[in-house]
Amino acid sequence: MQATERALHLCLFTYKQKTMRFAKKLAAFALLFAAFGFVACEQQELIEGEPVLNVSTNMILANGTDEVVMKVTVEGVDVTKDAAFYLNEMPYGSNVFTTTTAGNQKLHAVYNNKRTEPIVIKVIDTRLYAELPADEKADQFEDFAHKVLLTQATGTWCGYCPYMIRGIEYFREELSNAGKVVVVATHSGDNLSSKASEAAVKACRVPGYPTCSFNLNYESLTSFYHDAELNAESINSKASMELKEAARAGIAAASKTAGNKVSVRAAVKVGVTGAYRINAWLVEDGVTDVQSSYWPAFSNGNSSIIMEHDFVLRDASCIAPILGEMLGGKEECEAGEIIEFYHEFDAVAANVTNVANCKIAVLVTATSGTSSNYYVNNIIECPVGGSVPFAYNK
Repeated sequence: MQATERALHLCLFTYKQKTMRFAKKLAAFALLFAAFGFVACEQQELIEGEPVLNVSTNMILANGTDEVVMKVTVEGVDVTKDAAFYLNEMPYGSNVFTTTTAGNQKLHAVYNNKRTEPIVIKVIDTRLYAELPADEKADQFEDFAHKVLLTQATGTWCGYCPYMIRGIEYFREELSNAGKVVVVATHSGDNLSSKASEAAVKACRVPGYPTCSFNLNYESLTSFYHDAELNAESINSKASMELKEAARAGIAAASKTAGNKVSVRAAVKVGVTGAYRINAWLVEDGVTDVQSSYWPAFSNGNSSIIMEHDFVLRDASCIAPILGEMLGGKEECEAGEIIEFYHEFDAVAANVTNVANCKIAVLVTATSGTSSNYYVNNIIECPVGGSVPFAYNK
């Protein structure tokens, strides 16, 4: 009897052990299955919507260390880890891009079989650009010297434009704010017009010709008179109002030429945290062409004359929008940053007649007050082959 009980207990013990081992295996398998199912489910739960590629900057140096960090979002959700990245249409195995090859490089991403819009990255070989002048106040990020932009909407077909042409000449020669105003002639509908000038005219919502606008602001127009001196005084008065707003960024630039190529290198010192854009305009003086005239004193009684046109806008580093590209490719720049900018113009493609007569206007635009619109906050003129240092009021 005792032997039978011992055998029975042994059988029950062995059965319990096997049952426990089986239960453990079953639990482990269940956990593994659940984990696999969770991962599989997680991979399958792709977000519907159009993916957007975001980059940390749109310009790097070709040194192998500067980098562009790519991020893909759908409806604001970060899906970078599930996206595939491409460089110049070829697969690229990382969301961090570096290179030692100068030139424009095109990046895009694919998520959930949907392709993002491409982004072009400027990769710069600094050896091709002029050195920037020394900054005598390297630690200063305020009280920048301030200049404003005056765009003159004009055309060689415009018979009233000579009144404004002479008015600008008088302003530059005689009136107090002349040294603080950068003048650019934005031709439209004539031999001197360009895609850049047409874009500037559109941005200023020009109501008629001639019209002068300040800082690419369609609400900041000067009055027009059939009198050159009155036009000059109107420009000077409006300039005084525009100069009341302090410059939030300082600009330095240097330029050089190589054949028909005109390069510009600029640096921007950010004084106030905010969103900024930058643009470089290639401007030419002394361009000979006809000019219609309804002012006999201007054209010696003729309806038109051959004359030299100054400040002609030939090209821009960014035409759409003419207000410029995001400074440093960033949505917001921090106070205390120094951000560099590079661009190369092709003088032949820009219809330049004499490179020696050219200069480059470098303008920085920013939002003003509660408005989300960008207007020119500061601007400098850099002669081709020359340089302009950071300037301060004191």
